[in-house]
Order: sequence, then structure tokens, then C-alpha cells
Amino acid sequence: MQEFIDLVKSVWEQKAVVENIKERLKEETAKLEGLKKDTIKQMEAGELDKFNVPGFGTVSRQKKFSVRVPKTPEDKLALFQYISEHKGEDVLRNMLSINSNTLNSFYKEERAEAVEEGDIDWALPGVKDPEIYWQLGMRKG
Repeated sequence: MQEFIDLVKSVWEQKAVVENIKERLKEETAKLEGLKKDTIKQMEAGELDKFNVPGFGTVSRQKKFSVRVPKTPEDKLALFQYISEHKGEDVLRNMLSINSNTLNSFYKEERAEAVEEGDIDWALPGVKDPEIYWQLGMRKG
């Protein structure tokens, strides 16, 4: 019985170790994100798109955008009508419970197709304009 008691104690002790590591990881991740934001700001101020530090690597500013999943019933309906009309019922069924990653992927494909056809003012019904943000790319040197 003592062996089992020791095993259960070990489970609780290891759980505490894992929780401490998770908390520490959150703190370190927040610190990293802060450093990345500061780096992007300084690169922007210095009008740098890329910067190499020998022995560490290269950082680069990468422009990204993201759209949000519609919140209102009217916006959702407009989006789903667009998908149904332009891509068909099968695609619509797959996107009825659309998540952010799927929506962004779909948006990028549709936007690229529209621009290729010369429609530079294209907009996806029910979806607000994308939010543009900068992301820090990192490559070992």
C-alpha cells in the first residue's frame, strides 16, 4: 500500500512541476512577444525590412493580415450566401461552422482570384476589411 501512496504523491508532485513550467512558459512567451514588438517598432523607425546579426541570425518584418469571423446574423448570412453562390453547397456545408484559420485561408484564396481577374476592390460579403499587422520573422544565421 505504501508503494501506491508514494506513486500517488509522485503524480501530485509531477503535476505541480508541470504547472510551474507552464506558468514560467507563459511568462517567458510574454517576454518574447514584447521583445518582438519592440524589435518591429525599431525596425519600422529605422525603415528596415531585414537585419542580420552574425552568429544569431536574421530578423525581418513581415506584413500580415487577418479577417474576423462575422458576429452578426446578417453578416454571417451575407458570407454564407457568397460562399453558396460562388463555391457551391458542398463548400458551404464545410464552412457553416467556419473557424478563423479556415476563414482566413478562404479569404486569401478568394481575394487572390478576384485580384487576378482585375477586381482590386473585391470584398467578401459579411466580412470586415482585414486587419493588417506586422510579424517578426526569424532565421538562424
